[in-house]
Amino acid sequence: MRAVRLAATVATTALLLVGATACGSKGGSDSKAAGDSKGAADSVAAGLSADPKAALAASALVMQKAGSGKVAMTSPDPSSPGGSGTADWKDPGKVAVDVSSDMGGKKLKIRVIGADAYVGGDDATAATLQGKHWVKVPASEEMGGAFVVMGQMVNPVAQLTIAAASGKLSKVGEESVDGVQTTHLRAVEETATLVAGMTSLTAEQRQSVQKTLEEDGKTLTIDFWLNGKQELVKYQEFGDTNGESKAVTVKYSDLGSATKVEAPAAGDLGSQADLLKLFG
Repeated sequence: MRAVRLAATVATTALLLVGATACGSKGGSDSKAAGDSKGAADSVAAGLSADPKAALAASALVMQKAGSGKVAMTSPDPSSPGGSGTADWKDPGKVAVDVSSDMGGKKLKIRVIGADAYVGGDDATAATLQGKHWVKVPASEEMGGAFVVMGQMVNPVAQLTIAAASGKLSKVGEESVDGVQTTHLRAVEETATLVAGMTSLTAEQRQSVQKTLEEDGKTLTIDFWLNGKQELVKYQEFGDTNGESKAVTVKYSDLGSATKVEAPAAGDLGSQADLLKLFG
C-alpha cells in the first residue's frame, strides 16, 4: 500500500481548513443561513460538473468537514493486507485508524494514532502475550512504519488535495459504486513530484519513501469516485510497473460517524519481544 497514503500534506490541507473555517464562521439571520445552505448546495453541484481540479478540491473540503468514517481497504498483494474499521482524519497531522485485518491467516487488529502503531487481537491473543492484548510497534521498524503509512493512506483530504494540486487530471465518466451513482476522476502523478510535496519528511525519509514508491512505478495513477454530495466514496491507486491488476482500493462510508480512536492502555501492552508470536 503505497503512493498517496504516504503523503503528509499538512501545509496544503491547513490552507483548505482556513478557507472552510472562514466560510463557516459568519453569523447572520435564518434567511441568510438558508441562503448559505443553498449556496453550498449550488457549490457542490457546480463542483461535480466543473473541471476535475475543482471537483477534487471541493471534495477535500467536504471530507475534511466529515472528519471521520468507516473504511474498507483491499489489496491483491497478500504481503500488503487490507482491513476494515474506522478512521478519524480531523487532525491531518495525527490521523487515527482502527481496523481488523487478516495477516498471514491471523485475524489481528491494527490501531494507528499519528506516528504510534499497535498490533493486537482478542482474548486468544492475550494468551500469546502473557495476558496482554496489544503490542506497540516502533515506527522506526519496517512493520511499524508500514502501519503508520496505512494510517496516512486513509486520509482522504491529503489524497484529494495532492491530486488536485499536482496530478494530470481527467474525468473518466459516470459510474455506479455499490449502487451509488458517482463521478469517476483520474489523476496521474510523477512519483518524484509526489515525494517532493511531502514537506514534513526529512530528506532521508523522502529518499526512502521514493525508493518504496518506485517499486510500483515512476508514474502513479490514482482514481477517485465522488458521489452527488461531493463525498469520496472510493479511491484506487496503482503504478505503471505493476499495473491496474495490483491496484489498492479504499472505500469510505458512514462519514462523520466514527468514535474517537484511543491508544491501548499502557497496562495492556505486551512485550515487543513477543510480537512475532502474534503471527505464529
